[in-house]
Amino acid sequence: MARDLLGELYDYVEEDLDGLTLTPDGLRAVVDGRFGEVTVCVEFDVDEEMLRVSAAVPPPAGSGRSFLIWCLAMNAKYWDVKTGLDDDGQLLVHADIDAPVDADVEFIAAAVVERADAIVELLDDDFVDWLLEHGLGTPGQRERWRGRGDDLEP
Repeated sequence: MARDLLGELYDYVEEDLDGLTLTPDGLRAVVDGRFGEVTVCVEFDVDEEMLRVSAAVPPPAGSGRSFLIWCLAMNAKYWDVKTGLDDDGQLLVHADIDAPVDADVEFIAAAVVERADAIVELLDDDFVDWLLEHGLGTPGQRERWRGRGDDLEP
C-alpha cells in the first residue's frame, strides 16, 4: 500500500502555510505577499520518491534577455530553490525534496515549509526588486510593491 505522504504532511504544515488545501494533485497554499497572491504547490512523485514545492507566476512582459540572466543569477544565489520557465512559459520557482518511503514526516514537513518560505522570499524580495529596477509591472503593481516592502512577514 502506498504511503499517503501528502495527507500526513498536511497535518504538519497546515499552521505554517496560509490557505492550505489538500487537492487530488497535491497540497496548495495561497500566500499573499509583496509580489501578490501566489499559489505554492506541493506535489509528490511516488516513483521518484520526491516532493516538488513550487510556485508559477507570469514572467515579466518585455523583459528579454536580462530576465533570463536574472534567473541564472538566482539559481546561483539560492541553493535550496531554482528558477526556470515551465512548459506553459511561466516563471517556475521550485525546490525538490527527497521523500523516501521510510523518511521521517516531521523532517520532510520542516523542509517543505523552509522551501515554501524561500520561494516566497525570492518572489517578494529579489523578483519584485528586479521588476522595480527595470520599470516592469503595471502602475498598480509597482505602487503595491513599493508600499508593501516592509509591512509583510516572510
